[in-house]
Amino acid sequence: MLGFLILTPLIVGTLGIWVPFKKMSGVIFSISAALFAFCLQSVIYPSHQDSRWNFLTLGGYPISLHWQSVPIANWMACLTTLINLLAQVYSAGYFSHDARRGYFQSVLLAFTGAMLCTVFGDNLFTQFVGWELMGVGSYLLIGYFRGETSARYAASKAMLVTRIGDVCFLIAVALAVIHHDNTITAINLHGTAFIAWALIGAVAAKSAQGPYASWLVDAMAGPTPASALIHAATMVAAGPYLLIRYTLLLHHTPGGLVTLMILGGSTAVLAAMGAVGSQEIKKLLAFSTVSQLGMMILAIGMGSPRTAWNLLVAHAFYKALLFFVSGIASYRAQSGLLSRMAGSLHRFEFSALFMMGALGMSGLPPTGGFLAKEALYQTASHGLDTLMLDLLLSFLGGAYTAKLVKALIPVKAPPVHRTSYGMLIPSYIISGLVLINFFWHPWVSVRPIFIEQTWPSLLSIGLGATVGAFWTIPFPLLTGVLYPALWRRINQLAGWTVWVDHTLVQGTLTIVTVILWANRLVRWGGSGRAQRYALLSGIALLAIVIWNIHV
Repeated sequence: MLGFLILTPLIVGTLGIWVPFKKMSGVIFSISAALFAFCLQSVIYPSHQDSRWNFLTLGGYPISLHWQSVPIANWMACLTTLINLLAQVYSAGYFSHDARRGYFQSVLLAFTGAMLCTVFGDNLFTQFVGWELMGVGSYLLIGYFRGETSARYAASKAMLVTRIGDVCFLIAVALAVIHHDNTITAINLHGTAFIAWALIGAVAAKSAQGPYASWLVDAMAGPTPASALIHAATMVAAGPYLLIRYTLLLHHTPGGLVTLMILGGSTAVLAAMGAVGSQEIKKLLAFSTVSQLGMMILAIGMGSPRTAWNLLVAHAFYKALLFFVSGIASYRAQSGLLSRMAGSLHRFEFSALFMMGALGMSGLPPTGGFLAKEALYQTASHGLDTLMLDLLLSFLGGAYTAKLVKALIPVKAPPVHRTSYGMLIPSYIISGLVLINFFWHPWVSVRPIFIEQTWPSLLSIGLGATVGAFWTIPFPLLTGVLYPALWRRINQLAGWTVWVDHTLVQGTLTIVTVILWANRLVRWGGSGRAQRYALLSGIALLAIVIWNIHV
């Protein structure tokens, strides 16, 4: 049954891409609803399920596709299929007059199936298959508007940059096969440090950490439903999920957790700065996603995978909501620029939908984002450096959230363009889930939080919100071009590396050539023939005479 759950969206989605037909949208919606119902049943009535398919045998060692249901996988699958279902409904309104709507929804469904393959995968090979299929799906989704140069560029960049991480993942698969570690449990107990470092490299590229963050920001050229699914519960969220599954391996890897702290913390701060400097709504949300992913990886590095999970779930709800609502606002304003979006939401939509997502993103009650952020604060408070880092992130989060709220404050004039209920209904549902997440937390229990413990974090958010709302002078550093500039430096470094490689290769070839010619000359002169000795002696004597005359 588990294999059927995973293969059905992959097969139907692929068929929908190549064999489109008029009622494809309804079929895909029905399958999406059935997938969510099945996953919801698996978390309400948990049962152990195991599916295995022997793919090939290499050197007497079987390499198989192996799926297994465990509590965290069931919850992650439920979250993924829920966001997919809401994104499918949203797409029906978003692409109501688009003839290629069936194609887009088919790719969205196949993309969800790829994520499920990774979520339920019980070995690295199975997870790698889903990981790769998500890369292909992201290319098709981001490049949906193929007539636009920016969309084609963003899709190609996403494909190429994430391939760096895929190579690292493939190395991890190869190492696991060599050491006969064929399950997550075996890898956690007996896996080598090389596997852990390869997984860290894979997650860094896929989850847009460090210098790889620019691909996710450019990916905003894709449609809003695709952005909501990619950012909320698939692809980029697969990185922290993967690290949570391999927490024990990271704990006995020398330097692994420290590296995750540095990588996640630095990325979170730099991306938050980029969000403060962004002038376009989807880029601001993209930078905030990179920052939130950095917080998840920071929490894992601090040894608290449960905090990372709480951040992941809360982020999935409020980020999907913000993308849905921002899509409505952009559609009505006919622009994604923050300066042109004032009054694009009705007062009820602004207060009940958008503000709920904004409170979650900044880490304020009554949302799940508040509890997740406070859990991170409590974890970070054990060290002065991590505590200051968390307070800085709270300050920056409050600043870019206030900037977003300020841009969308309703005015007296009502929106000109009407919005279909297909775009509004998912927003209503996910808004309720953001609120419910304040009281209900899947898979883990949240420690009680007392108000006297939260005031430093809340004060930092409030100060940041004040700066974001009233500071109108552009920040020279926070212009949103920090990552593109960093990416250009990386490309320049790559160019230098190629030049050094070329120079070393050419220099080595030159040295080898000289040695070969010297060897031939010695062999030619040492053949025992008197005339050759006489010729070489004459040449040497002539050279000495010419040198002495010159001197």
